[in-house]
Amino acid sequence: MGTNKEFIKLKGSKGQVDHSNDAGKVVNESEVACFKCLHYSVTESSGTVEITILNKRQQEMTIGVRTVEDTATSPKYFTRYEEEIYFQPRDTEKKIQIEIIDDDEWNPDLDFFVEIYDISNNERLSGDDTKCKVTILDEDFPGNIGFEASEIKAHKTWDKVDVVVTRSEGCDGKIACMIKTEPLTET
Repeated sequence: MGTNKEFIKLKGSKGQVDHSNDAGKVVNESEVACFKCLHYSVTESSGTVEITILNKRQQEMTIGVRTVEDTATSPKYFTRYEEEIYFQPRDTEKKIQIEIIDDDEWNPDLDFFVEIYDISNNERLSGDDTKCKVTILDEDFPGNIGFEASEIKAHKTWDKVDVVVTRSEGCDGKIACMIKTEPLTET
């Protein structure tokens, strides 16, 4: 996943990270329902992200839950989700699953949001904890192309010189480059 992802420890569902310990204290909390975690990271190949919604009142109610596009768009990177969630009396939480699309193209990490809304007026419930972020981590890193040696000495009487091109830090998909030679001047 690259050096900037080494701090992430996977737990729970395959290829999914729950950042609940990373989030600071929520200042403006919802009194009705909220997300258990405000940031999830999921690998593209995991297929789904599982999100937990908490019923703070532990009484019967129906809320809406929907995805909101950001750098990740539907249907290219995830399947749009919009459902009414029914809590029975004493239900404390519900889990939903959103499909993540796995492709063979490399992309930077992409984000979308999931929000809880009032089905009567179609507006997001108040509270900072009624919107969570999902980051899709792409494992399709093609790598880097470079020369095996930065300097190759050749004699002017030689017919050819072997220049080795290497691929490093990735192995997914095809990767190509253009190479051109230029004559050196005597100066």
